[in-house]
Amino acid sequence: MKKRNLRIASGVLAMALLVSTNVFATTTAEYDAQISEIKEKQAQNEAEAEELNAQLESLRSETADAQAYQETLVAQIENYQESIDLARERIDELNSSISTLEDEIEKADAEYADTFEQLKVRLNALYTSGGELTTLEILLDSTSLYDFSVRSEAIQGVTRHDKQLMEEIKAYMLQTQEQRDELSVQKEELAEQKKDLESKQSELQVLEEENQRLIEELQLQSAEAENLIAENEAESQDYLAQLDSLIAQRSEQAAREEAERQQALENQQNQGGGSSDAGSSSSGSSGSSGSSNDSSVLNTGDLSFSWPLAGYGYGSITQYYGNNGHMGLDIGIPYGTPIYAAESGQVISAEYHWSWGNNVLIWHNGTYSTRYAHCSSLAVSAGEYVQKGQVIGYAGSTGNSTGNHLHFEVYQNGSRVDPLNFV
Repeated sequence: MKKRNLRIASGVLAMALLVSTNVFATTTAEYDAQISEIKEKQAQNEAEAEELNAQLESLRSETADAQAYQETLVAQIENYQESIDLARERIDELNSSISTLEDEIEKADAEYADTFEQLKVRLNALYTSGGELTTLEILLDSTSLYDFSVRSEAIQGVTRHDKQLMEEIKAYMLQTQEQRDELSVQKEELAEQKKDLESKQSELQVLEEENQRLIEELQLQSAEAENLIAENEAESQDYLAQLDSLIAQRSEQAAREEAERQQALENQQNQGGGSSDAGSSSSGSSGSSGSSNDSSVLNTGDLSFSWPLAGYGYGSITQYYGNNGHMGLDIGIPYGTPIYAAESGQVISAEYHWSWGNNVLIWHNGTYSTRYAHCSSLAVSAGEYVQKGQVIGYAGSTGNSTGNHLHFEVYQNGSRVDPLNFV
């Protein structure tokens, strides 16, 4: 960008110097040299325009690819987020189940402890004497043999019931503990899966951020390229304006030189006085008079533009001036159709341009010029004087074009205006 700005500044300085040197140009040859220099700069400018347009197209393509990749990354991140959310929900469910089992284990443990305490109380009642209650003591305390049998069986039954109850509680506690352990394992596995998903999601988010920065950089470069293209187009218009000015000055200089030549010839005739010389003078005067008249007509601005085609009129217009910023008149015609000069003048340029394709620019006077673009081939050359109605090229679709047509432009004081105001 800095190099480009430096080049523009150098170009502006060079143009300023060139304009200032026009004052000191004293011959048509000097004007021709200056015109050639401007045309060379214009050619460089056009080459740079092609390069900038190619660069812009490439940047737009890269931006489109990056945006498509960005959409893919966003979709993948969203998918991972859904999986993470599901894993989190499942972990919450497992935590709830584990908490329930732990509560049940705690209750069973309390019940086991309570049963054990009750057993201890009952056993303590059997050992009030500090020793074991023997069968003899039970017998002596009994009122009958039947009473002895009942009391002995009751003591043994209480002991069996407590022991069985404690064994059942213990088995339940073990089963519940196993269920809790199994759920804990599932929870750990889900936690690992969730951790892995979050890691992959983080990696994708890093890629998304990097890709977004790339998109922003490409968009910035595209904007810079568009600005450079606009600057390039402005330079091109400046060069065209300079060419118009130089050619006008050259024409005036040529008229002065022709007048001087005629004056010198008349002086020579007056000094010689020969009839053959007079004949030559008459012939030369006739030829120069035509040229002088042409220059006089061009310089007065007394122009009458004609339609640049034969057999194809207004009904063949495919796009008008001003439509979507269109700066000329498009006339759809078959390939190879002859194109005619709308008015007499001097060919400023007859060359290829990346946008106009093969095109001819004709200077008519200090105010008006015309351009004929997208030709398949050209029939005139730069510097040549052409007459109104002379074939200058043939229709085609070169440059930035989508079909055979003539792109016709009229310049007024260096600015493009509506051609239909003149033809």
